[in-house]
Amino acid sequence: MLSLEEGKMKKFSFNSPKEEVERILKQSSMKDIEETLESGAPVRAIDNIGIYDRYCDGTKVYVKKFMWDSDDQVHICV
Repeated sequence: MLSLEEGKMKKFSFNSPKEEVERILKQSSMKDIEETLESGAPVRAIDNIGIYDRYCDGTKVYVKKFMWDSDDQVHICV
């Protein structure tokens, strides 16, 4: 069961439509991210530059950066 923004609990099963399951999981994840940011803790995320911690004010602090080679292969720099 996952909680929805209205405080209601929503059940899904293996027979639930894919779109419904994805919507429920997305809502739950977004709520968890918002709560984490509101607590002052960063959220770890990834983009094409690297892996970073994002803070509630939008600041990104990169933990690891990526280096792309000529074959579009990515290498992680520490």
